[in-house]
Amino acid sequence: MSNHFLIRRAARAAASAAVLAPVMAHSITATAESPFSLPAQRVIHDPVGKQHLLERMAIDTESRSDRITLSVDMDTEDFVLYQVATPEGRVLRSGSWLLAPGPNELVLDAKQWPAGTLELSVLTRKDLMKLDFER
Repeated sequence: MSNHFLIRRAARAAASAAVLAPVMAHSITATAESPFSLPAQRVIHDPVGKQHLLERMAIDTESRSDRITLSVDMDTEDFVLYQVATPEGRVLRSGSWLLAPGPNELVLDAKQWPAGTLELSVLTRKDLMKLDFER
């Protein structure tokens, strides 16, 4: 299993969802008789302006020294896991963020965080992205 915190967290969430899923039929006859439907249309959504979430995200570290503000404008709803860590790997803050269509803002309390380079990691449904920023 990967060493990255967000990958491990997503794997645990998937495992718990599998446990809660309804029990599937275990016989070949029941499986063969169960209905199987294909989607009528496949929808592929590209990000706004073909940019990834972190490329569109604004990180404000200047307005107040005791907090960091993440803001992004979305055109569809999305759910992401985020993590702020030091380059050495010490996790300062992690959590989940439900992004709604329109402007979104997340304020992180940074009173105890060190100054210098920090890493923001975001796990979306498609990939894991990491961005370095200065505080």
